[in-house]
Amino acid sequence: MKMNFFFLAVLIAAVSLLFACKHLTHDEAAVQARQRIVCFGDSLTSCGGEGGRYSDMLQASLPEWELVNSGRGGDTIGGGLARLQTDVLDHQPRYAIIGLGANDYWQRKRPLADLGHDYEAIVSQCRKNGIRVLLISCFGNDALPSGEVPDFSQAGLPLEHYAAGLALIERDLAARYDCGYVPDMQCNITPKGRKDLWSDSNHPNAAGNRIVADTILPVLHQMMAQE
Repeated sequence: MKMNFFFLAVLIAAVSLLFACKHLTHDEAAVQARQRIVCFGDSLTSCGGEGGRYSDMLQASLPEWELVNSGRGGDTIGGGLARLQTDVLDHQPRYAIIGLGANDYWQRKRPLADLGHDYEAIVSQCRKNGIRVLLISCFGNDALPSGEVPDFSQAGLPLEHYAAGLALIERDLAARYDCGYVPDMQCNITPKGRKDLWSDSNHPNAAGNRIVADTILPVLHQMMAQE
């Protein structure tokens, strides 16, 4: 009888330890998930080659964080919304660095009002999931020509109007959803075409992405300091 009580006590202790380990593993996984940053965008997020993307440069500067690159060449704001769940939300990041709109700019197929609706859906879903958002842009410093009041509900606007419209969307989202904002992530690598910083006329190489990361990093640090 005493032996049976001994084995029962050992069994209870083992089961308790197993549950404790599972609970600890779950908690550690939750903590780790909150130490993740997803970089989400188009080819400006995915370009630079393995080890040469701006996310790789951020990873080197932020070793205590896990950086996930969810860039997809050719992607648009609508495409980003379609893959938001799998490529951002499922990673359970603390921060999402979002850079979309460049391909919408070149295509000019959709009214800016529609793009604004989709971009807001991306940002609002991130915020509802407790994710801080940092918007990075190529358009934030663009302004409409003096006296021009374009109809943003129409597709096929001139490029300068489209760029300014995207800038308006970004600035509005950043203000309303308390997002960090880098209005021109490429401001320190212009002019384009420099062989030391650009792989082609539109995509930075690893050296260019190092400068892009250094442009993003102060804003990201400021957001982290506010936690």
